[in-house]
Amino acid sequence: MSSNDVQLLRRCAELLNVGDWDALFELYDPDVEVEFRDVEPPPEIPGVLHGREGVRSVVAHWTAPYDEFGAEVLDYIDAAPWVVCDTRWYLKSKGSDPPVEVRFADAYEVKRGMIRRALIGFRDVETALGAVQAAA
Repeated sequence: MSSNDVQLLRRCAELLNVGDWDALFELYDPDVEVEFRDVEPPPEIPGVLHGREGVRSVVAHWTAPYDEFGAEVLDYIDAAPWVVCDTRWYLKSKGSDPPVEVRFADAYEVKRGMIRRALIGFRDVETALGAVQAAA
């Protein structure tokens, strides 16, 4: 895993946390493929998304009901050619006091300096690592 791959994913987290969606989507390959794993996609969102517009649609679905929406990547794990991110997501619904935290592992394949493929929503790092090893 190159430090450039990690830097790209760190930049993604930074942009997500400040809500700079246009800049974030530019870090994805135009033909990116995003697949949901242990977590179900939102209603009306397919289990596999294609292209930046597919990513944009799921982000719009995820962020709409929240006043706060962010992520803290706890660890970046080398699973060449993948990077697995152990991530704590934090959310606060509009008009609600208690924030919610969830933890998932996501895997990203970086090619030509962009995210080419993402497998998201694994229940834990071990499951994500098993899936990317099987995909190799």
